[in-house]
Amino acid sequence: MRHFAQILSYGLLNGALYGLVALGLSLVFGVMNYLMVAHGALIMLAAYVTFWAFFYTHLDPFIALIIVVPIFFVGGWILFKILFQSLMKYSEGEKIKNSLLLSFGLLLILSNMAVLFWTADERAITTQYSGKVIEISGVRLPFIGMGGLVLAIVVIIALHFFLTRTYFGKAIRAVSLDHEAATLMGINVNNMTVLAFALSAGMGALGGIVITPKTFMSYDAGAFLGLKGFVAAAAGGLENETSAVVGGLVLGLLETLAAGLLSSGYKDAIAFIVLFFILFIQASGVLRRGSARDTAGV
Repeated sequence: MRHFAQILSYGLLNGALYGLVALGLSLVFGVMNYLMVAHGALIMLAAYVTFWAFFYTHLDPFIALIIVVPIFFVGGWILFKILFQSLMKYSEGEKIKNSLLLSFGLLLILSNMAVLFWTADERAITTQYSGKVIEISGVRLPFIGMGGLVLAIVVIIALHFFLTRTYFGKAIRAVSLDHEAATLMGINVNNMTVLAFALSAGMGALGGIVITPKTFMSYDAGAFLGLKGFVAAAAGGLENETSAVVGGLVLGLLETLAAGLLSSGYKDAIAFIVLFFILFIQASGVLRRGSARDTAGV
């Protein structure tokens, strides 16, 4: 039972990271109908920027978020204005298709930029608390993983408060439900969409900050992170931020259970199995996205 509890704890810690990735994807899709497959590349870049900050200034990753997150928020704002705003004129189906193609090209560009600036070598951060654990009833919890889990919980609560209690958050939810109705109510749809995109980029930066101290980061890791985030978000229909987080936690648990009870070779295959189940059996993600959006989480 202690071994099983240890496996579950690692699954929850990994799932918190997937939940952060899924949050950003869910926010963009819920508001704009964009499939942002380059979201994982933003996480990869944030991890490298965090590594740079630590290497040159010895800035702790969890302190570096004060600088890195605003940089990616502004970068996401600029990125949307330059590349993605032109897609707003298309229908919902065309938005999905065109955003998929555009963001895939962006993924390739950002991955090659990472090779140019940081080479193809893997990078990681070793802090003073790397390797330290917190033991609770015989279950060993990595300090870095716990920090990432706490950060994920804070972000989820803050995002929920923002979307439900603030004017801009309510405006984003209104836009996600009906663009035309939101416009008639006096909401600037363009401003809300770019704000949602920038928030998504900022949450992607948080994912990069969390992952850098706990594992190696490479230039090609963004695509796989984006896939796992997409699977977690698709499990909730790609529109509900709460379901996206739950999907991330479930995916993390399934991966860790497969690695701990079967073989570590099955760990990365779980995301593909879950994706197959969603799209071809349950079909609750992209393939069955209904026209009524009254249950949209964002």
